[in-house]
Amino acid sequence: MPKYLACYRWALLLLGAACGLSLWLFIQLGNIKSFPEWNWVDILGEGGATVFIGIWIFFLIKSRPLGRVTNYIFYGLCFTFFHMWMDSLDEFIRLPKDIAWDAWLESIPFPIGLYLLTMGIYFWHQEELAISKHMQKRERIYRDHRLFDALTPLADAHYFKAQLKSAMEQKTDEMENMSVVLLDMHNFNQVNQMYSFDEGTSVLQHISQLISLNLRPNDLLCRLAGDRFIMLLPKTNVQQAEKIALQLERMIMISAYYHRDLSVQIPLKAITAYCSVGQYETTQQLLSALNQQLIHLKQQSSTKRVTV
Repeated sequence: MPKYLACYRWALLLLGAACGLSLWLFIQLGNIKSFPEWNWVDILGEGGATVFIGIWIFFLIKSRPLGRVTNYIFYGLCFTFFHMWMDSLDEFIRLPKDIAWDAWLESIPFPIGLYLLTMGIYFWHQEELAISKHMQKRERIYRDHRLFDALTPLADAHYFKAQLKSAMEQKTDEMENMSVVLLDMHNFNQVNQMYSFDEGTSVLQHISQLISLNLRPNDLLCRLAGDRFIMLLPKTNVQQAEKIALQLERMIMISAYYHRDLSVQIPLKAITAYCSVGQYETTQQLLSALNQQLIHLKQQSSTKRVTV
């Protein structure tokens, strides 16, 4: 069942009643056209448009949260649906020429629906600008919901690799001054074992928000895999990347994360590796080098950092 169907049930019942009443009036007052009189071009065009608008209404209710944008688009689609419904009835039932109310019912809802849809699209535009600003550190250049991580509000490894590959193919001065930071949560498996996987998911969401708040507007943050996060930092040399990586490590270590039910603080620690994009020919080479660096850092007992 659509998520917010209950909130629009009366409007949908009213729309259904209006469509049913108009069908009953057409049948009572008009004459059903014979099969040879049917104009299949108009039937497919107008009837198909009616069906598709109904599908739009379904997906709108199912997917969008309640609010001004949803209301404008919903009611605009309802008026447009009724207009197309009345237009489709003319293809099957012929009313006497002295009846004029069908033309009114067919014509008036259409401009009302277009006005409401226009207002909805305008406010949706304003909403998208706000969302794009919020997502600035989580997506770069293009958006594809299929490439977003299921647990955190970040893009996944495929999205990051596509962005990194695009940057490496440009072969410009910007690529030479671009860095990547890989962050790994230290001993994260212990969090899952001691506090459950649900708590581990909450920790990953907490970390993703922390990192995002501590990055610059043009930086890209993605979840690489498991407890690893990766960042693409434009206009950043290796020395600047090292500074950012150390800041993130300290920030995560001093952050206070508490168990949801026990109010127990869970200690968090991260290890980072970093490198310049211009040092590598392919994304695989770069990611392999960062991965080897992390393995080496984990094996070290000292806190000395090694640059890729």
